Amino acid sequence: MPSDNADVSFDGSQLQEWRCANQDIQGWVEEVRNATKCKCIADKPDIEKLMRLNKEALVKLIMSGYSVTHGYDTVFDTFQRDVENMKTDVIESQRKVIKLQEQLLEAQCENLDTVRKTVGNVIGETVQKEIKLYSQAVSKTSKQAITKADLKSVMKTVVSEEDRSRNVVIFGLQEAEQEDLTEAVTDVLSEINEKPKFEAARVGERKPDQCRPIKVTVGSSSAVHQILIKAKALRNCDQFKKVFIDMDRSPEERQLQRELVQTMKEKSATHCDKLFYIRSGKIYSRKRKSWV
Repeated sequence: MPSDNADVSFDGSQLQEWRCANQDIQGWVEEVRNATKCKCIADKPDIEKLMRLNKEALVKLIMSGYSVTHGYDTVFDTFQRDVENMKTDVIESQRKVIKLQEQLLEAQCENLDTVRKTVGNVIGETVQKEIKLYSQAVSKTSKQAITKADLKSVMKTVVSEEDRSRNVVIFGLQEAEQEDLTEAVTDVLSEINEKPKFEAARVGERKPDQCRPIKVTVGSSSAVHQILIKAKALRNCDQFKKVFIDMDRSPEERQLQRELVQTMKEKSATHCDKLFYIRSGKIYSRKRKSWV
Protein backbone atom coordinates (compact mmCIF):
# COMPACT_ATOMS: atom_id res chain seq x y z
CA MET A 1 0.00 0.00 0.00
CA PRO A 2 1.46 3.40 -0.92
CA SER A 3 2.00 6.03 1.71
CA ASP A 4 -0.26 9.08 2.02
CA ASN A 5 2.43 11.07 0.20
CA ALA A 6 2.65 8.75 -2.81
CA ASP A 7 2.76 10.69 -6.06
CA VAL A 8 0.07 9.35 -8.40
CA SER A 9 -0.63 12.57 -10.28
CA PHE A 10 -0.39 12.62 -14.07
CA ASP A 11 2.11 15.17 -15.37
CA GLY A 12 2.18 16.68 -18.85
CA SER A 13 4.86 14.35 -20.23
CA GLN A 14 2.92 11.22 -19.21
CA LEU A 15 -0.26 12.50 -20.84
CA GLN A 16 1.66 13.28 -24.03
CA GLU A 17 3.16 9.76 -24.11
CA TRP A 18 -0.29 8.21 -23.70
CA ARG A 19 -1.66 10.38 -26.51
CA CYS A 20 1.19 9.29 -28.79
CA ALA A 21 0.64 5.63 -27.89
CA ASN A 22 -3.06 5.94 -28.62
CA GLN A 23 -2.40 7.65 -31.96
CA ASP A 24 0.12 4.96 -33.00
CA ILE A 25 -2.25 2.14 -32.02
CA GLN A 26 -5.11 3.79 -33.94
CA GLY A 27 -2.74 4.16 -36.92
CA TRP A 28 -1.88 0.46 -36.86
CA VAL A 29 -5.61 -0.43 -36.60
CA GLU A 30 -6.19 1.73 -39.68
CA GLU A 31 -3.39 -0.12 -41.51
CA VAL A 32 -5.12 -3.44 -40.75
CA ARG A 33 -8.46 -2.07 -41.96
CA ASN A 34 -6.91 -0.77 -45.19
CA ALA A 35 -5.05 -4.01 -45.80
CA THR A 36 -8.23 -6.06 -45.35
CA LYS A 37 -10.22 -3.54 -47.42
CA CYS A 38 -12.74 -2.60 -44.72
CA LYS A 39 -14.85 0.15 -46.31
CA CYS A 40 -16.77 1.49 -43.27
CA ILE A 41 -16.57 1.59 -39.46
CA ALA A 42 -19.08 -1.24 -39.12
CA ASP A 43 -16.97 -3.40 -41.43
CA LYS A 44 -14.27 -5.00 -39.22
CA PRO A 45 -11.26 -7.17 -40.01
CA ASP A 46 -11.78 -10.89 -39.40
CA ILE A 47 -9.83 -14.14 -39.89
CA GLU A 48 -11.25 -14.71 -43.35
CA LYS A 49 -10.09 -11.28 -44.56
CA LEU A 50 -6.65 -11.70 -42.99
CA MET A 51 -6.23 -15.13 -44.65
CA ARG A 52 -6.66 -13.46 -48.03
CA LEU A 53 -3.53 -11.40 -47.49
CA ASN A 54 -0.27 -12.63 -48.90
CA LYS A 55 2.48 -13.66 -46.50
CA GLU A 56 4.52 -10.47 -46.97
CA ALA A 57 1.57 -8.13 -46.20
CA LEU A 58 0.58 -10.19 -43.16
CA VAL A 59 4.13 -10.15 -41.77
CA LYS A 60 4.31 -6.34 -42.23
CA LEU A 61 1.11 -5.88 -40.27
CA ILE A 62 2.31 -8.17 -37.47
CA MET A 63 5.68 -6.41 -37.21
CA SER A 64 4.04 -2.99 -37.29
CA GLY A 65 1.72 -3.99 -34.41
CA TYR A 66 4.64 -5.44 -32.46
CA SER A 67 6.66 -2.24 -32.90
CA VAL A 68 3.81 -0.10 -31.64
CA THR A 69 3.09 -2.21 -28.56
CA HIS A 70 6.72 -2.98 -27.71
CA GLY A 71 7.74 0.66 -28.05
CA TYR A 72 5.26 1.69 -25.37
CA ASP A 73 5.85 -1.12 -22.85
CA THR A 74 7.24 1.31 -20.26
CA VAL A 75 4.39 3.75 -20.82
CA PHE A 76 1.76 1.05 -20.37
CA ASP A 77 3.48 -0.33 -17.27
CA THR A 78 3.63 3.15 -15.71
CA PHE A 79 0.01 3.79 -16.57
CA GLN A 80 -1.07 0.48 -15.02
CA ARG A 81 0.96 1.15 -11.86
CA ASP A 82 -0.47 4.66 -11.49
CA VAL A 83 -4.02 3.41 -11.95
CA GLU A 84 -3.47 0.73 -9.29
CA ASN A 85 -2.06 3.37 -6.92
CA MET A 86 -5.08 5.57 -7.56
CA LYS A 87 -7.43 2.69 -6.79
CA THR A 88 -5.53 2.00 -3.57
CA ASP A 89 -5.69 5.68 -2.56
CA VAL A 90 -9.42 5.82 -3.29
CA ILE A 91 -10.00 2.76 -1.08
CA GLU A 92 -7.87 4.31 1.69
CA SER A 93 -9.82 7.58 1.43
CA GLN A 94 -13.10 5.68 1.70
CA ARG A 95 -11.81 3.94 4.82
CA LYS A 96 -10.90 7.31 6.36
CA VAL A 97 -14.36 8.69 5.54
CA ILE A 98 -16.00 5.64 7.15
CA LYS A 99 -13.78 6.04 10.23
CA LEU A 100 -14.70 9.75 10.51
CA GLN A 101 -18.38 8.90 10.17
CA GLU A 102 -18.03 6.31 12.95
CA GLN A 103 -16.28 8.88 15.18
CA LEU A 104 -19.01 11.44 14.47
CA LEU A 105 -21.72 8.91 15.27
CA GLU A 106 -19.91 7.97 18.49
CA ALA A 107 -19.64 11.66 19.49
CA GLN A 108 -23.35 12.19 18.79
CA CYS A 109 -24.21 9.16 20.95
CA GLU A 110 -22.03 10.51 23.77
CA ASN A 111 -23.75 13.91 23.56
CA LEU A 112 -27.16 12.22 23.63
CA ASP A 113 -26.16 10.19 26.69
CA THR A 114 -24.96 13.38 28.41
CA VAL A 115 -28.30 15.10 27.75
CA ARG A 116 -30.21 12.04 28.98
CA LYS A 117 -28.14 11.89 32.17
CA THR A 118 -28.60 15.62 32.79
CA VAL A 119 -32.37 15.40 32.36
CA GLY A 120 -32.47 12.24 34.45
CA ASN A 121 -30.50 13.87 37.25
CA VAL A 122 -32.77 16.92 37.26
CA ILE A 123 -35.90 14.78 37.42
CA GLY A 124 -34.35 12.50 40.04
CA GLU A 125 -33.28 15.37 42.27
CA THR A 126 -36.70 17.01 41.96
CA VAL A 127 -38.56 13.81 42.79
CA GLN A 128 -36.31 13.12 45.76
CA LYS A 129 -36.78 16.68 47.02
CA GLU A 130 -40.56 16.48 46.79
CA ILE A 131 -40.69 13.01 48.36
CA LYS A 132 -38.56 14.27 51.24
CA LEU A 133 -40.81 17.29 51.74
CA TYR A 134 -43.87 15.13 51.52
CA SER A 135 -42.42 12.61 54.00
CA GLN A 136 -41.77 15.43 56.46
CA ALA A 137 -45.33 16.66 56.07
CA VAL A 138 -46.69 13.15 56.61
CA SER A 139 -44.56 12.62 59.73
CA LYS A 140 -45.96 15.83 61.24
CA THR A 141 -49.52 14.84 60.49
CA SER A 142 -49.27 11.10 60.93
CA LYS A 143 -52.77 10.95 62.39
CA GLN A 144 -54.30 12.25 59.17
CA ALA A 145 -55.03 9.93 56.25
CA ILE A 146 -53.12 10.34 52.99
CA THR A 147 -55.60 11.36 50.33
CA LYS A 148 -55.51 11.22 46.55
CA ALA A 149 -55.44 15.01 46.52
CA ASP A 150 -52.17 14.91 48.48
CA LEU A 151 -50.58 12.53 45.96
CA LYS A 152 -51.83 14.61 43.04
CA SER A 153 -50.32 17.72 44.64
CA VAL A 154 -46.92 16.04 44.91
CA MET A 155 -46.97 14.84 41.29
CA LYS A 156 -48.16 18.25 40.09
CA THR A 157 -45.23 19.88 41.87
CA VAL A 158 -42.77 17.39 40.33
CA VAL A 159 -44.10 18.04 36.83
CA SER A 160 -44.01 21.80 37.45
CA GLU A 161 -40.35 21.59 38.58
CA GLU A 162 -39.44 19.66 35.43
CA ASP A 163 -41.21 22.24 33.26
CA ARG A 164 -39.29 25.08 34.93
CA SER A 165 -35.99 23.29 34.35
CA ARG A 166 -36.32 24.24 30.65
CA ASN A 167 -37.09 27.91 31.35
CA VAL A 168 -35.10 31.07 31.94
CA VAL A 169 -36.49 34.50 32.82
CA ILE A 170 -35.13 37.69 31.26
CA PHE A 171 -35.46 40.88 33.32
CA GLY A 172 -34.90 44.49 32.25
CA LEU A 173 -35.58 44.12 28.51
CA GLN A 174 -37.54 47.18 27.36
CA GLU A 175 -41.21 46.58 26.49
CA ALA A 176 -42.98 48.27 23.58
CA GLU A 177 -46.57 48.38 22.32
CA GLN A 178 -45.82 46.59 19.07
CA GLU A 179 -42.75 44.50 19.85
CA ASP A 180 -41.23 41.50 18.11
CA LEU A 181 -40.45 39.45 21.20
CA THR A 182 -38.76 36.65 19.25
CA GLU A 183 -36.35 39.08 17.62
CA ALA A 184 -35.65 40.85 20.94
CA VAL A 185 -34.86 37.59 22.78
CA THR A 186 -32.77 36.35 19.84
CA ASP A 187 -30.65 39.52 20.03
CA VAL A 188 -30.02 38.99 23.75
CA LEU A 189 -29.09 35.30 23.39
CA SER A 190 -26.93 35.99 20.34
CA GLU A 191 -24.90 38.43 22.43
CA ILE A 192 -23.77 35.46 24.58
CA ASN A 193 -23.32 33.17 21.54
CA GLU A 194 -26.39 31.05 22.22
CA LYS A 195 -28.90 30.28 19.46
CA PRO A 196 -31.40 27.71 20.80
CA LYS A 197 -34.92 27.18 19.51
CA PHE A 198 -37.26 28.79 22.01
CA GLU A 199 -40.70 30.15 22.86
CA ALA A 200 -41.03 33.47 24.69
CA ALA A 201 -43.81 35.41 26.41
CA ARG A 202 -44.12 38.34 28.81
CA VAL A 203 -45.43 37.34 32.25
CA GLY A 204 -47.50 39.33 34.74
CA GLU A 205 -49.85 42.27 34.38
CA ARG A 206 -48.71 45.25 32.37
CA LYS A 207 -48.04 48.39 34.42
CA PRO A 208 -47.04 51.91 33.35
CA ASP A 209 -43.29 52.65 33.37
CA GLN A 210 -42.42 49.01 34.05
CA CYS A 211 -41.18 46.30 31.75
CA ARG A 212 -42.50 42.84 32.50
CA PRO A 213 -40.08 39.89 32.65
CA ILE A 214 -39.94 37.44 29.76
CA LYS A 215 -40.23 33.70 30.29
CA VAL A 216 -38.18 31.83 27.68
CA THR A 217 -38.65 28.07 27.16
CA VAL A 218 -35.85 26.15 25.42
CA GLY A 219 -35.43 22.52 24.41
CA SER A 220 -33.58 21.11 27.42
CA SER A 221 -32.24 21.83 30.89
CA SER A 222 -28.69 21.60 29.52
CA ALA A 223 -29.44 24.56 27.20
CA VAL A 224 -30.71 26.49 30.25
CA HIS A 225 -27.47 25.67 32.06
CA GLN A 226 -25.37 27.07 29.19
CA ILE A 227 -27.42 30.27 29.01
CA LEU A 228 -27.14 30.90 32.76
CA ILE A 229 -23.37 30.33 32.70
CA LYS A 230 -22.86 32.89 29.93
CA ALA A 231 -25.48 35.42 31.09
CA LYS A 232 -23.02 37.50 33.12
CA ALA A 233 -21.32 38.50 29.85
CA LEU A 234 -24.25 40.86 29.21
CA ARG A 235 -22.71 43.27 31.76
CA ASN A 236 -20.00 44.06 29.20
CA CYS A 237 -22.52 44.98 26.48
CA ASP A 238 -23.73 48.60 26.44
CA GLN A 239 -27.03 47.59 24.84
CA PHE A 240 -27.90 44.90 27.41
CA LYS A 241 -25.91 45.87 30.52
CA LYS A 242 -29.20 46.38 32.43
CA VAL A 243 -30.61 43.05 31.25
CA PHE A 244 -30.46 40.12 33.70
CA ILE A 245 -31.14 36.42 33.01
CA ASP A 246 -32.14 34.12 35.87
CA MET A 247 -33.60 30.65 36.34
CA ASP A 248 -37.39 30.17 36.45
CA ARG A 249 -38.12 29.92 40.18
CA SER A 250 -41.17 28.60 42.02
CA PRO A 251 -43.19 31.08 44.15
CA GLU A 252 -41.45 29.77 47.28
CA GLU A 253 -38.02 30.12 45.68
CA ARG A 254 -38.82 33.66 44.52
CA GLN A 255 -39.83 34.64 48.07
CA LEU A 256 -36.61 33.17 49.45
CA GLN A 257 -34.60 35.00 46.78
CA ARG A 258 -36.25 38.31 47.67
CA GLU A 259 -35.40 37.79 51.32
CA LEU A 260 -31.81 36.94 50.47
CA VAL A 261 -31.50 40.06 48.30
CA GLN A 262 -32.91 42.24 51.07
CA THR A 263 -30.50 40.74 53.61
CA MET A 264 -27.61 41.19 51.19
CA LYS A 265 -28.51 44.89 50.72
CA GLU A 266 -28.54 45.40 54.49
CA LYS A 267 -25.14 43.76 54.86
CA SER A 268 -23.73 45.85 51.99
CA ALA A 269 -24.94 49.05 53.67
CA THR A 270 -23.11 48.25 56.91
CA HIS A 271 -19.96 46.69 55.40
CA CYS A 272 -18.80 48.98 52.62
CA ASP A 273 -15.41 47.27 52.40
CA LYS A 274 -16.95 43.98 51.31
CA LEU A 275 -18.66 42.77 48.15
CA PHE A 276 -21.66 40.52 48.84
CA TYR A 277 -23.20 38.04 46.41
CA ILE A 278 -25.69 35.17 46.41
CA ARG A 279 -24.77 31.67 45.30
CA SER A 280 -26.76 28.43 45.72
CA GLY A 281 -29.21 30.06 48.13
CA LYS A 282 -26.55 31.51 50.42
CA ILE A 283 -24.92 34.92 50.89
CA TYR A 284 -21.15 35.13 50.46
CA SER A 285 -18.73 38.06 50.66
CA ARG A 286 -15.19 39.03 49.70
CA LYS A 287 -13.06 42.09 50.20
CA ARG A 288 -13.44 44.79 47.59
CA LYS A 289 -10.43 45.52 45.42
CA SER A 290 -8.61 48.71 46.29
CA TRP A 291 -7.99 50.95 43.26
CA VAL A 292 -5.05 53.15 44.17
